[in-house]
Amino acid sequence: MNMMLGSRASTDVIRHGSPKAEIEGFFSVGNNPHLEAILLENGIEVSDELIIRREIFQNGRSISRVNGQMVNLSTLKAIGQFLVDIHGQHDQEELMRPQHHIRMLDAFGDATFQQLKTDYQMLFDRYKSLRRQVLDKQKNVKENQARIEMLDYQMAEIEAANLQSGEDTSLQQQRERLMNHKLIADTLANAYVMLDNEDFSSLSNIRSAMNDLQTIEEYDTDYKEIAGSLGESYYILEDVTKRLGDLIDGLDFDAGLLNRIEARLDVINTITRKYGGSVDDVLTYFGNISKEYSLLTGSDLPSDDMEKELKDLEQRLISAAESLSQKRHELAQILSKDIKQELKDLYMEKADFQVVFTPGKFSREGNEQVAFYIATNPGEEAKPLVKVASGGELSRLMLAIKSAFSRRDDKTSIVF
Repeated sequence: MNMMLGSRASTDVIRHGSPKAEIEGFFSVGNNPHLEAILLENGIEVSDELIIRREIFQNGRSISRVNGQMVNLSTLKAIGQFLVDIHGQHDQEELMRPQHHIRMLDAFGDATFQQLKTDYQMLFDRYKSLRRQVLDKQKNVKENQARIEMLDYQMAEIEAANLQSGEDTSLQQQRERLMNHKLIADTLANAYVMLDNEDFSSLSNIRSAMNDLQTIEEYDTDYKEIAGSLGESYYILEDVTKRLGDLIDGLDFDAGLLNRIEARLDVINTITRKYGGSVDDVLTYFGNISKEYSLLTGSDLPSDDMEKELKDLEQRLISAAESLSQKRHELAQILSKDIKQELKDLYMEKADFQVVFTPGKFSREGNEQVAFYIATNPGEEAKPLVKVASGGELSRLMLAIKSAFSRRDDKTSIVF
């Protein structure tokens, strides 16, 4: 059966001397939108009957067909899950483990219930993760308090300095210019005078020489070349003279600015002596200790924000668990009713099946525990089935559960 529905093929099933083995199944199918969607998607005619045929050859290859249409194994498996529920020993073992009962009950729920549970589990996972972060942060803070306090002090001191990359170099240059203002002013003025002075102007003399040479450049190419070179020099010197004049006009000794620069450099030097050779070194150090601080405290978020978010998640988790529990109780009533009906068909018409809830710790399944109880004789109090059910009763109960689940899933067959 498993092989017909897409499990791994084995050549052991081929009769000796035969080229292949053929497995065929005939199924009557009702209204199943999910199954119909798969059939239509693969170009298979939808009808009340479904014929699955699989051929297995000696070389290990196999060919699968559904209503005559060839399909691959993944499609065959997808179709098979809506047709047959095959009972295995593992299923009965799960029934004997009460911790699995809650998942068995939840599996009976529809898509809306499954989404409700998924939403709860996502919320629980987020709560659990954040709670671990908060606890780790509290632990780290306690164990590394001295280091954290020192890093906190250093970060605050560096932040208060409001350092800018390259600031120390720029301020040093400004300071040097202001400290040497007289030397700079005298030098610039002297250079300007040497180039353009009323009594003796180098620029005027060069211009005169250039003009004279231009009057004879037509007589010899050398004269023309010299006149051109002299002209280039003149225009360069003229530009230099203009720039010197602009610099001299812009010179202004600002004692207040020098004092402010000196004060700022004092702050910078205090910081760089403690944390690095330059402002850029200090900024690199600040980045490193910020990362260490975040690691020791467990998060980039402040503790108050994390704890506030944790409390908010806790309230949402409680609300989600209550909603899940309410729907689960409704689901339990439906499942109990269906299983009781199935048990009647299995000659256990006097048996009583119950789903019992007890409060529990929060987990991914909710904040309650579920156990299946059964009473096989009238007047008996229902007790945990793992304690009172005999082997035969357990098998019939498993068949009843399988039947109830198969009817919900619109499966046509159960192999038990």
